[in-house]
Amino acid sequence: MEAKVRVGVRVRPLSSTEMAASSRPVLNHPARHMVAVGDGAGDKSFTYDYVFPSKMSQSDLFNSTAAPMMQSFLDGYNVTLIAYGQTGSGKTYTMGSEAGIADDQRGLIPRFLEEVFGRLQVSSGVGASMSPVRRKHEDTEVVVNPLRASEGDPTAGAAAPRVSVSFLEIYGEDIYDLLRDTALEASGKARSLPLREDSGTVSVVGLTEVPILEADEAMNQLRLGTLNRTTASTLMNTVSSRSHAVFTVTLHQTLFGDGHGEAGQEVVSKLSFVDLAGSERLKRTGAEGQRMKEGIQINKGLLALGNVINSLADEEVLKKKEKVHVGYRESKLTRLLQDALGGNSQTLFLACVSPAEVNVSETLSTLRYANRARNIKNKPVKNTDPVQEELRKLNIENQGLRLELLRQRFLPGTAVDQPLPEDEVGRLLQREDVKTFLGTVMKRLREDV
Repeated sequence: MEAKVRVGVRVRPLSSTEMAASSRPVLNHPARHMVAVGDGAGDKSFTYDYVFPSKMSQSDLFNSTAAPMMQSFLDGYNVTLIAYGQTGSGKTYTMGSEAGIADDQRGLIPRFLEEVFGRLQVSSGVGASMSPVRRKHEDTEVVVNPLRASEGDPTAGAAAPRVSVSFLEIYGEDIYDLLRDTALEASGKARSLPLREDSGTVSVVGLTEVPILEADEAMNQLRLGTLNRTTASTLMNTVSSRSHAVFTVTLHQTLFGDGHGEAGQEVVSKLSFVDLAGSERLKRTGAEGQRMKEGIQINKGLLALGNVINSLADEEVLKKKEKVHVGYRESKLTRLLQDALGGNSQTLFLACVSPAEVNVSETLSTLRYANRARNIKNKPVKNTDPVQEELRKLNIENQGLRLELLRQRFLPGTAVDQPLPEDEVGRLLQREDVKTFLGTVMKRLREDV
């Protein structure tokens, strides 16, 4: 299964600084999925999967992007949302990792969390709606909260999903755990965490995974991590993120229904929100000393990311279907995004831009960056345990062979290519002569082994 990286552009309103400088807007939307840069004469136009004008609300942005990606996550696929753009372009606001934001101004992360837990959780009662990861017990109409399943709950055990969150930042080339407890560390300072790659999957060794039962708990962890994140003031942004941040929601669940077998299918899916630090021009940010070093490191990581995008999106190579070297190992950032770009994930790449003429150079650069990302093809797969998946397939095959054996023995007149109704299969398996026959067959098989 291949899936293209979906790319959207979000245009923020003019800032007070831009209006004070009398900088006019130079972005317009000649068509629904197009952005044009210029004054109408010789405009440079770009086409994307989504274009979100400055008047679009946070709620409308979420509703435009959530539905297909949300269902994929609940179905067991990895999903990644990446926000990219120059410093001060509204990436953190769009993602919603800022603290103290009014309810109507909440970004993508809080809204996604609310939707995820809304689908996973239901109140006890008759006739409650069911999601793909919830089920009613055969002998009762009561629907329980699966995340709070107890010994007395009919859905306790394999069917109960488990949710955890993690939050990290990449500061320079160091990875820090934003949910760490510095009080437990002897020095009171965070330590850089190493990366480990196993069977093509990159993970962060020692990263805190916090179990979550409610959306509010996940939001509390997001706020805690945001307070630990490195920020500073520059001429272009009073609260500029000096690091790349990744907030991940991990869902362990057992899916039931068609194709999942009687015992269900265990899957693990990840929903990752990547808030990239803004690209910077040192002359415009006025950065000096430590801020200047941070800006250089930020640009270095984004350059490595751009090289990865260029390698994956090279049209000539894609046409020839040639293998190409992708420099994921150039930086910690690109290694962590290995699945999101060209790997096992369904990905939305959101480019945030300023409409002001004073920022037109950075805006054009961001739009070109995003335009190249549209050519990237990922290979998302349902994340199952390979051993459990093989056992599940063998179990399905065994059931099919057993049923065919019973058909030949006890229902010789039925057509081989005609599936038996479930109620007829149930009645057949309850017959004493069928039970005796199956017992004899199993005994012989064990003796042969």
